[in-house]
Amino acid sequence: MKFTNVDQFLAYHCAPALAGIKPSNIIFVKKSDVPELRSRITELNHLLNSKNIHLEILRECESRIVLMVYRKDVLEKHLCKSELREFLISYGYSESFCLEDDISHLKETLKEDCFPHEIGVFLGYPLCDIIGYINKQECLHTGDWKVYANVEESKALFERFRACRKATCKRVNCGCCLAQIFSPSTYSEHIKSA
Repeated sequence: MKFTNVDQFLAYHCAPALAGIKPSNIIFVKKSDVPELRSRITELNHLLNSKNIHLEILRECESRIVLMVYRKDVLEKHLCKSELREFLISYGYSESFCLEDDISHLKETLKEDCFPHEIGVFLGYPLCDIIGYINKQECLHTGDWKVYANVEESKALFERFRACRKATCKRVNCGCCLAQIFSPSTYSEHIKSA
């Protein structure tokens, strides 16, 4: 898919995280595909951090950027869940929760592993699916991630993500920028339509 600007690109790949219905989206971006990405990340953080939306570069090399988009309150609440905390602790994360520390640890892990298992926790994948993937169980369905249990629940969630992406992309294609779409006055309307 070809995008004419960074907002279109982010709307397509990160709408569920921007809307707060997913803890985060993490995307691998070729710099040549989106040359103005770095400057737009800075600009969007300036516009969106006050709305609790953050764009964070997790890793950067000569040819690509690994970018995480998240609503801070949603990601914090998600990562504090006891079963997820225990899983993250088993991968070397601190027992005491601090979002900035967890993101720093993930950045360090990404230096060594292109897609570490615990990244699924940050993305909001169900723990049973993360463990199913690690243990090489039989995959029952593939959507936004590989599903190993609760297929119907996951399908419903995938549909919600698709609807959110479609609604966000439609608004961006009609000339709205992400800062307009996710302003406090329009955010609640947008989330209802997703």
